[in-house]
This record gives sequence, structure tokens and C-alpha cells, in this order.
Amino acid sequence: MIIFLSELQKEHLNLLHKHSTQVLIDFCKLTIDYLNNGVDQKKHNIAAEKLNVPLMAVQNLVHALVYLIIEACKHNLSESDFKSSLALAGFSTEQQEILLKLYYTKKIELSSALNLLQQKDPTYQDFSWRFEVQIASRNTSEEIKPMVAMDFVLMTPKNFGQSKEDKLDKLNSTSNNKNVSPIHINTTVQDAKAASHCQNIINHHLLQCDLSNLIHMTNVLDQALKESKSQHVRRVQRAL
Repeated sequence: MIIFLSELQKEHLNLLHKHSTQVLIDFCKLTIDYLNNGVDQKKHNIAAEKLNVPLMAVQNLVHALVYLIIEACKHNLSESDFKSSLALAGFSTEQQEILLKLYYTKKIELSSALNLLQQKDPTYQDFSWRFEVQIASRNTSEEIKPMVAMDFVLMTPKNFGQSKEDKLDKLNSTSNNKNVSPIHINTTVQDAKAASHCQNIINHHLLQCDLSNLIHMTNVLDQALKESKSQHVRRVQRAL
């Protein structure tokens, strides 16, 4: 597979063709820093001053390199396909080797992150609970058993897989129908929420537990929340 860049992206990358390979190496370092830590305004300003170009030109160039690397990781390009994509973008053989090293440097990390994004796991939507207490029974009259009943509402994306024939039939029916109603832009917030829910499956999961299990669940969720704020997770979020 070959990655075809737009004319605007090629224009942004054209700055690299006017300078030495050392400039390309420096921009590869800026791209890695962008993927790891996000935008570094100070470094971008220094690069713009050295090349005597606007700051926006440097930022657009970094964004174009990030797009190139992410697309290559998304499609798991081989070395030959990646070089062919670079050749179509106007890069020389020497520049292709430098960008190939950048690709292999970030391939494992970005591929694993992209794989996680493609998974259609259930997401949290709502939660309700109630407190139940059994104060007596036929066997014992003094035992108190507090329980918590919970309703987890989870949302899973629907699978809208269609065959090519179905898509062509739908396209033909749409093109033949001249009385197509216009799209209304000013929809209400409730309409937007309803449209979003139509793309997902809502599931209710009923649970019941005692206080000791509830405390354990709280501790586990608290630990997961702390891990979501870790430096590694933030690095992956910035990369995507």
C-alpha cells in the first residue's frame, strides 16, 4: 500500500527539500518530541529563527511528518511501500533512509496505541444505585446485612458493516431520488444526543454487593484512575 499525500501536505514538506539532511534530522527529533510530549513552542520558535521561516511553517511541517508516520503505522507499511510513499512525496534516497529510521523508532508504540483505539469496547454512560438492608430473617432476628444494588449503563458502538453491493444500491437509490429532504444544521442538543445514541447499543448491568466488596471495587477504580494520569498514558494521548 502507498500513502498519497495531499498537495497541501506536500507543500508543507517542501521546506525539507530546500535544506540539508541535517535539517531533516532536526525535524525528526522535533517530531519525536511532539509525539512524546506534545507541542514545544520554544523549540519550534528556535527552528523557525534558524531557517528564517514563519512559525506556522515549522508547525505545519511537524504536523505533516506526524501524519505520515501515523498513517504508515496504521497500515503497517513495509519498508519498500514506505520508501515508495516518500519517493512520491519528493524525498531523495538519503532522506528516505532518515525517515525510515523515524518510522521504525515509533512504529511499535504507535501501532499498539492505534490498535487500542480500534477496539470497540463498552464505554461508561450512566450509573444508579440504592442501599438495601436486611434487618431480620426467620432464622436470626438480630443480624443486619447491608447491601448495595447498582445499575451500570454501558454503551457499545454498533457494527455497521455493509457489503459493496448494499452500498452501491443505497448510493443508486439516493441519486435517483430527487426529493431528498435538506439537512438541518440547527439541531437541538437533545436531537444530537439521540442521534449519537442511535449509533450505539445501550446495556444495563445489574450488580449487588456487600460493603467489603464495594470498598474493594472503590480501591481498584481509584488505582485505575491514578494510572490513567500516569506519564506513559499522557504520552500516548499526546501521540494520538
